[in-house]
Amino acid sequence: MRDHKGKRFMRVKLIPMLAAFVACRAVCADTPPKAGAPSLPEVKASTSPLQAPPGRSRELPPATRTDERSNAGVAPAPSSVEPPITLDALEKLALSNNPTIRAAEALVQQQVGLLIQATRYPNPTAGWVQSTPSRSGESATQGAFISQDFVTAGKIRLARHAESLEVQWRNWQLQAQVGRVINDVRIRYYEVLGAQQAALAAQELERLAEEDLKAVKQLLEAKQASRPDVLHAEIHLSSVSSALQDAKLRHQAAWRQLANLIGVAQLPPTVLTENLEEHIPQLDWQESLQRVFADSPVLRGQAAQVQAATYEVELMRRQAIPNISTQIVVQRDTVKNFNEVSTLVSVPVPLFNRNRGNIVNAQATLQQQEQEYRRIQLALSDQLATSFQQYQSARNQVDHLREVLPRTVENYDLTSRAFKEGQAGFSFMRVLDAQQTYFQTKLSYLDALTSLHKIAIEIEGLELTGGLNPTEAGTALQATARPESGVRNVLLQQAQQQNAGIIRNLPGALQSTISEP
Repeated sequence: MRDHKGKRFMRVKLIPMLAAFVACRAVCADTPPKAGAPSLPEVKASTSPLQAPPGRSRELPPATRTDERSNAGVAPAPSSVEPPITLDALEKLALSNNPTIRAAEALVQQQVGLLIQATRYPNPTAGWVQSTPSRSGESATQGAFISQDFVTAGKIRLARHAESLEVQWRNWQLQAQVGRVINDVRIRYYEVLGAQQAALAAQELERLAEEDLKAVKQLLEAKQASRPDVLHAEIHLSSVSSALQDAKLRHQAAWRQLANLIGVAQLPPTVLTENLEEHIPQLDWQESLQRVFADSPVLRGQAAQVQAATYEVELMRRQAIPNISTQIVVQRDTVKNFNEVSTLVSVPVPLFNRNRGNIVNAQATLQQQEQEYRRIQLALSDQLATSFQQYQSARNQVDHLREVLPRTVENYDLTSRAFKEGQAGFSFMRVLDAQQTYFQTKLSYLDALTSLHKIAIEIEGLELTGGLNPTEAGTALQATARPESGVRNVLLQQAQQQNAGIIRNLPGALQSTISEP
């Protein structure tokens, strides 16, 4: 921004300023705002990232169930927690309480303040003049003057156009930050839901371990089991109880992270009622890529920066055209009793300084902004390629485990029944192996579903993550690799300690399930 004599100055445009106010007021409301900034000519109209992503109704086909234990549904809420809360309610809480959104709104307001103050026309200068002669009889005058600078070549109009695009850029930054918060709320929601399902699975494992211990003790009394079988059952129950506590701690930590992102750290835990097998869209690479290019607020904000730099180049060229300075002086000669009016008009002569340096600087800035636009396009495409590969891998894993899970249920039921009936070749170790295979497969299935939801949210959410990062950073708040859950660690350790021959007797699909971490 330049003043009317070659110095930097601010620029104003009223329509984008009103758009900024509308965007800020919409974000503060309960419902998500729509795009507040006008669309740029070279960018397609976009869907606001605050809206629910399209395609959420395209779901995976229902899993084949041979037993209610293969269902990934949610158990009734315990009486010790709050009533269920919906994802929509959590999103509204985040829009009202996440500090990064308030900070982004403040940045928009800062730009609005610059719009109000930046391009005011130069103030006139007024004053009083008086001349006092050193000899009597000479002229003695008193009067007033006023001077004004007139800006030429439409420089204020160009400055307003450029500054209005700066406001648009801030509005796109605000929309991007809202999108990051919404996407992260959804991602952490499914992290909590996955942890909740893992805890329920661990509770079921503990119940079955207790039933197995009771059955083994009864068989021992009937001389159909041995003391080592009882010891194995007791050790297994102890390990599973410890793993259940780990699963509860994982759920507790996931909820705290969700509450921190929302901005209400003391939000009481509630049971989430959604099913992990629902609302998984069928995504297409080309459609996802085109949508990112058309709707990404980061890319559209950079397009506004390119346009602003274009106006800046033209403005620097016109700065070489001088402004006109005028002055009018009205005086009264009190000795000779007459009035005098003097007029002064001055124009700087652009002989030595034609603003060439600022023109070169503005042209280089325009080139840099154009290349930055291209860089963001490539970066988004690169990030989307990684996310899409992860999405396809997670979906393949979900499909595979959904097919295997009912078989593990049937294998455990048949093995447990055969052991209790005393059939030859069915020892208690084989029952434990079948039980571990079932629960390891179920936990893997829950983790795969959770990952699939999270990756789909990133893709549909235009790769906007990082809801606790500053708006200027705009980088993803990447989750660190989570160690395997306590239940799975117990199962893996026990599987490694058992006779490898038992595993070789299982179907190939189950062998691969046990051997994979």
